[in-house]
Amino acid sequence: MFKTTTITSAILALAATHALAQEETQKLERIEVTGSSIKRAASETSLPITTITKADIARTGATTVQDLVYLLPSSFGGNVVANNVGATGGASTANLRALGPKYTLVLLNGRRIANFAFGNNPVDLNSIPLAAVERVEVLRDGASAVYGADAVAGVINFILKKDYQGAEVTAAEYKSDKGGGNSHNLSAVLGFGDLDKDRFNVMLTAGYEGVDPLKASQRSFASTAVRPDLGINKSSPRNGIPNLNFSDTLGNSYTTVNPLAYNGCVSPDFALVKRSTAGTCGTDYVKFIDLIPQQRRDNVSARAVFQVDGDNQIIAEAMHNADWQQSFYSPAPYTLKMTYPANGRFYPKSITVPKGITVPAGYTFADGTVLASKTVLANDVTVTPTGDITGTWRTVAGGGRSDITQTQTDRVLIGAKGLLAGWDYDVALTFSSNKGQIYFGPGQFSYATLTPLVAKGDINVFGPQDATSQAALNSALLTGQLQQTAESKATELDFHMSRDIYTMAYGEMSFAIGANFRKETIDQVSMPVLASGDVVGGNGPVPGVASGRKVAGVVSELVVPLYKDLELNLAGRYDNYKNDFGTSFSKFSPKASLRYQPTKDLVLRGSVASGFRAPTLYENLRPLTTGNNTSANWSDPVRCPGGTPITNTNPVGAIQDECDVQLNSATSGDKNLRPEKSKQFSLGVAFSPIRELTASVDYWNVKITDPIVAKSEIQVLSDPTKYASYIYRYDPKYKDSLHDFSNGWVDDGNQFGAKQGSTNPDFPIAYVYLPEENTAKTYASGLDFSVASRVKFAGLGSFGVNLDGTLFLTHGYQYTGLAATSDLGKFKDFGAIPRWRHALTFLWGNGMFDASLTQNYTKGYEDYTDPTAVDGTTYPEVRKVASYITWDGQATVRPTKSLSLVFGIKNLLDKDPPSSRNSLYFQTGYDPTYTNPIGRQFYGRINYKFF
Repeated sequence: MFKTTTITSAILALAATHALAQEETQKLERIEVTGSSIKRAASETSLPITTITKADIARTGATTVQDLVYLLPSSFGGNVVANNVGATGGASTANLRALGPKYTLVLLNGRRIANFAFGNNPVDLNSIPLAAVERVEVLRDGASAVYGADAVAGVINFILKKDYQGAEVTAAEYKSDKGGGNSHNLSAVLGFGDLDKDRFNVMLTAGYEGVDPLKASQRSFASTAVRPDLGINKSSPRNGIPNLNFSDTLGNSYTTVNPLAYNGCVSPDFALVKRSTAGTCGTDYVKFIDLIPQQRRDNVSARAVFQVDGDNQIIAEAMHNADWQQSFYSPAPYTLKMTYPANGRFYPKSITVPKGITVPAGYTFADGTVLASKTVLANDVTVTPTGDITGTWRTVAGGGRSDITQTQTDRVLIGAKGLLAGWDYDVALTFSSNKGQIYFGPGQFSYATLTPLVAKGDINVFGPQDATSQAALNSALLTGQLQQTAESKATELDFHMSRDIYTMAYGEMSFAIGANFRKETIDQVSMPVLASGDVVGGNGPVPGVASGRKVAGVVSELVVPLYKDLELNLAGRYDNYKNDFGTSFSKFSPKASLRYQPTKDLVLRGSVASGFRAPTLYENLRPLTTGNNTSANWSDPVRCPGGTPITNTNPVGAIQDECDVQLNSATSGDKNLRPEKSKQFSLGVAFSPIRELTASVDYWNVKITDPIVAKSEIQVLSDPTKYASYIYRYDPKYKDSLHDFSNGWVDDGNQFGAKQGSTNPDFPIAYVYLPEENTAKTYASGLDFSVASRVKFAGLGSFGVNLDGTLFLTHGYQYTGLAATSDLGKFKDFGAIPRWRHALTFLWGNGMFDASLTQNYTKGYEDYTDPTAVDGTTYPEVRKVASYITWDGQATVRPTKSLSLVFGIKNLLDKDPPSSRNSLYFQTGYDPTYTNPIGRQFYGRINYKFF
C-alpha cells in the first residue's frame, strides 16, 4: 500500500515507481526531507521514512486523514471518531509505536499546528483536510532534534499541494450494504501562475465531507450490552423504571427490587434486561448509542508564492477547516438518590415482588405467615407499597444523551525561503488556532429543574410518561444550550539555514542551525450549568482552564562524511519552557545517526537519541473534578465484594449503585509534574538483492522515564487493598447546616466529607481518585519491515507487491514501586497491544487501467480480563481476541487525460470485528480502536481535470 523511502530510494529504481501504470524519472534534486534541516539529494537521506504519495492515498479509499493514519501499520491504537461517542470534545489522533498519541508529533508542511482545544488532546487529525494533502511522510525514528525532542515516537508530516497549475474537481460516494456510516465528499483545486514565467503561483482548494451516523442497533455484533458468549453483562442498574427500595403495608422492607423483574424485565421501550442479582433489572444502554457519530467537515486553503529572483521565494499560506459532529450515547443516569413521594400521582397501587429474592427474617405474608429466617421466595408476591419510594433512576423517557461539538482550525503563514550568501534558508511566522464549542443535544437535563419535579412526583418513574409528565420532563432539557468553549493557539517564529562548510576527503561536511520561538495558550471555559455540575449524569462541577507558556528552542545539525560511503549525522537541540504559572523546564537533547553504503544495493543505518517532553498545560492545571465515572463496570470492593452485597446498617444500593457498575471517579492535574525523558536507538538495513525487489528491516527501541499518565482504574480496583488511599468514602448519615449526605455525597468545591482510604463497610464510595502522575517507565521495541517488488510483462502490464509491517518485540509499563507489566499481545491498563500489523498490497497497471487488492491485518491478542469476574467457566481468565483481517479492492480507469473513474470496495469480504470484552468505550462486544464496524462498503470516485 505504501512506498517506504530510504536512503536508497534514488539508487534503487523500484522504489521510484509507486504508480505502476506510469514511468517517472527521479531527479537528484537538493530537497529537504522530513527528519533533517539540511538540503541534500534525496538519495542521501539517512533515516527510515514511510512516504504515502497522492496515488497511495487514493488507493486506500480513505476519506479523512484519520482514516489514512488508521491504516498505517506503525500506528497502533490512536483515537478515532468512534472513541468520541460519549466523550465530549475528543480528537482523532495518531499513535506511533502504541506509546500514546501525545508522543507522535504531527506537522503540516514541516511545521507545528495548534493542539486540539478541548481536554488534553494533541493535534486533531480531522483538522487537516485530506483533499489538500499531496503526500505524507512518516519519520519512524523518534526524538527528532530538528522538529522537537517531544517527538518521542516519531513524526507524521502532512505536506499540502504546492505550486499547482490547473483546475480539477473530485466527487465520491461511499455506501454500506448494511446501511449506516455512509459518506460523501466533494473537493476542488484551482491553481494558476508559472513560477519561471510569471514569477508567481496561486493555489486554492476547497472540500466538503458528510458522514451519516451508524447506530449500534444496525450491527448485530454490537447491538447489546448483554453478551453471555463473552461472560459480560454491561447493562446499568440505573433504569428508566428503577430498582426500588420501599416498604409494604405489612411492614416488610425491600431493597433494589424492580417492579418488572417478575416478568423477566421485559420492557423494550425502557431497554430493560435481567441482571445477575435476583429481583433487579438493568438498562441495555447500547440500544441508544452510536457506533460512529454523524459528522460534517468543510475546508478551504490558499497558497501564494512570489518568486523574488532565481533563488528566493516569498510564501503565504492560509487554511480554514470546520468540523461538526453529533454523537448519541446512553440516557442520563440521575446520580442523586431518587425519592418518589407517597402522594405522587404515579404512585403504584401495588408492586409484584419476584420469586427468587431473599427476604429478611420476620418477613410477613398477607395471611399472617411469618418467616423465621432469611428465605428465598418460592413464588411472586403482590404487595401494597407505603411511604416514599427510593431508587436509582435514568432519564430513558428523554432518550439517549447527545453532544454537538463544533471546532474550527485556522492557520496562517508568511515566510521566505531560498539561497542567500551560500546558505539555504527557510524562515516563517505561523499562527494557528483550534477553537470550538460544545452544545447540549437532545437527552441532556438540568438537576436544578428536574429534581423538584421528581420530588413532587410529577415525573413517572414507574412507566411511560403521559402528555403532562412528558412536558414536565422536557421542561428540564438543556438542549441547544452552550456547555463549553475552548481555544488553543500557537504563534511561532522559526528559521533554519544550512550549507556545505568544508570539503573533506570523502565529501562535503554540511552544517545547519536554526531556532524557534513559540507562544502557546489554552483557554477552556465552562458555562455556568457545566461549571456548577448541574448536568444530569455529567461529570460534576467542571471548572475551566486557562494559561499559556513560552517555548524557545535552538537546533544544530552536522553531517560528516567519515569515510567512503560512511556518513555521520550529529544533531542536538536545546528547549526551554516557561509557564505563565511560574514553573519552567529546559533540556539539551542530542541525536546521532550513522549510515554506511558498502554497495549501491545495500545500506546500513543506525541512530541513538534522547528525548524530552514537558507536561502539557492541561496536565499541569486540570482542576479536580469529582463527578466522573470509571470506564468499566466494577463492584465496591468493601460493600459489594465479588459482586455480592454485604449486609449492614446502610443497605448496599439504597443510595447509589455499588455492584457491577461504573463507579464514581475523580481526576486532576498537578503543577509539580516532572518532564518526561526518553532514550531510543535503532538499527536498520535496506537492500535490493535483485533489480525487481527492494526491502528494509529496522529495529527500534524506546524507553520513557517519568511518563505522565492518569492513574489506572484497573490498577486501583484490581488491588483495592494496596491502593486504598485512592478510594474516598463518605458517611451517608452525616448532616449539618451545609451538608446532607443522606442522598449521596455532593462535592461542595472543597471535597468536604470525602474520607481518603476509609474501609468502613457503612461508607459508600464518594469517588475513586485517578490523578495525572509521573510513573516509573514506559517501553517498547520492535521491527519495521518493508518489501516492494515490481515486474513487467510484455502485453500484460506491470505487476507489483508491497508489504509494510510492524512487529512488537517488547511493550509495557511500570508504575512506581511495582514490577514492570508487559502488555505485549494483551489488553491491559491502556488498551490492547497487538504484536503485529501489516498492509499487503497487490498492484496491476496496464495503460489506462489500474487495479489493487490490499490486505489489512492486525494480529489477535489476549482479551481484557476483569479479575473480580473470573469464574473459569462463563468468564475465563484468558480469552483470545481473533485477528482482524480485511481486504480492500479498487479499480481505476482513465478514458481520457482529464477523466479518472474509480470503483472500490472496502472490507470486500464483509468481515465483522472480532468479539472482545473491551471495557474502555461505550461500544460493547468489539474494540472500536482497531476495527471498523461499518462492514462492506462500496464507493465510487470521479475526478475531472479542466486544464
